Amino acid sequence: MTRLRTANLLAALAGEITDRVEAELKTHPNQTDSSVAALNIMSFWDGITNAELAKALHLSHTATVRLVDKLEEQGLVEARSGEDRRATYLHLTSGGKKAVQPALRARCAAIDGYLDVLTKAEEAQLAGLLAKLIRPLAKDDMAISHFCRLCDFTVCPDDQCPMHAGHSAP
Repeated sequence: MTRLRTANLLAALAGEITDRVEAELKTHPNQTDSSVAALNIMSFWDGITNAELAKALHLSHTATVRLVDKLEEQGLVEARSGEDRRATYLHLTSGGKKAVQPALRARCAAIDGYLDVLTKAEEAQLAGLLAKLIRPLAKDDMAISHFCRLCDFTVCPDDQCPMHAGHSAP
């Protein structure tokens, strides 16, 4: 198998997985995974600023403000002022905290069937290969936040996360 064919197969699978996950995370036709990602990031980075959230999501400031406004309207997020009056600090409400985990579990469930064709040994080998591919992507905290924006931290805590293992804190 040539390297280009391997890359092609991986890209095709990534596209299929992306389509399935996006379909699972949408609660209505105009929603993207950014809502769930924003809630998840806020769940582990309580008090994140609007600007930091924009960087972690790779969204413009304006798009992030609109997203946060929608999440506030839904009662999932509370925006507060803080020490720096120029910044808006974001916190999940109890409803926001409750909304995160089911969405992340649905994301994993959407692709769980792909693993059914693997033996336990092949699944372990795949997990090791994925961790090896992921580790070098941990350039800084924002890269980790973006990459892990939809990760279920109950099944991949910091001490087992290839992104955190590949990143040495400053």
